[in-house]
This record gives sequence, C-alpha cells and structure tokens, in this order.
Amino acid sequence: MTSRPIPLLRRLLAGCGGSAAVEFALILPFMTLLCFAFVGAGRLFWNYHIAVSAVRDAARYAARLPMTCAGLTNAGDTTKVQNVARTGVGDGVGSPLIANWTSNASVVVTVSCVSNAGGAYSGRYEDMTGVPIVQVSASPPYIDSFGPLTGVTLTSFTVSAQQAWTE
Repeated sequence: MTSRPIPLLRRLLAGCGGSAAVEFALILPFMTLLCFAFVGAGRLFWNYHIAVSAVRDAARYAARLPMTCAGLTNAGDTTKVQNVARTGVGDGVGSPLIANWTSNASVVVTVSCVSNAGGAYSGRYEDMTGVPIVQVSASPPYIDSFGPLTGVTLTSFTVSAQQAWTE
C-alpha cells in the first residue's frame, strides 16, 4: 500500500494550528524589552519626583535661615540644608530619600542677591535694595536595574529649586 505524497503535503500546508505560537515567539523578545523599559522609565520618574520635592523642601528650609547676599550666616547651615535635601531632616540621621544617595557633595547651596529696584519685591522687602535668593541644586544617583537590557546608561540627573529669603 503506497500513500500519495501530494494530498498529504496539501493537508500539511493547509494547517494553520501553529502560526499563533510562531507569531508569539517572534514578538515576545520585543514585548519583554518594552516591559522592562516601562518599568525603568517609571522608576526614573519616581526618583525624579522625589528629588524635586526634596530640593524644593530644602530651598524652603534654607530660605528661613539667617542669610545675607553673601551667603548663609551660620557656618553649619549649609550642611543642614544638604541633609534636608538628601534625607528630609536637618540633622542627617534619616535614611536617604533615594537609594544610594549617601553623599551631601551632590547638593549645592548658593545664595545670590536680586535687585529690588523699582519695588519688584514688595511687602517685607520694600526697604531692601537687594533680596537674597537661595538656590539648591542636587544630582542624586540613579541606578537602573534594567539599564543593560534597555541600553540606558543614566547614572544621575540634576534638579534645582530656588526660594526668596523669608526669615
């Protein structure tokens, strides 16, 4: 008994049972990479939001300290402002707000003077010729767990906030 190869071949080629599995196998690596990229981007935005809030709080804290246009009046106040930005508390005993942010060196506190000519700043600044403005900038570390998978090589980002003196 001999079988005819042509009808068997037609029946084999007409079957589409495994095409969905093949398409899924082709798409799976790209979908996995896309999923890891979304998780990495979400973590980046989350850390960025934490850093922006921390720097803004540190600028508000610094604006309430005694200062002149030359800088903060007390010597240890810069360290306190750096601690507020990094840990959320002035004494620095709290844990870092962002993982691996262990150094105050990435937080820069500068005080500059803005002219009050023409009464740009009213109220308590009315009689002042220059208004001290404190600016806090930070570059916290960012460690992306999926960086090698997604090709992202971001190691830090910079955020900044400023506030007028409100003592």
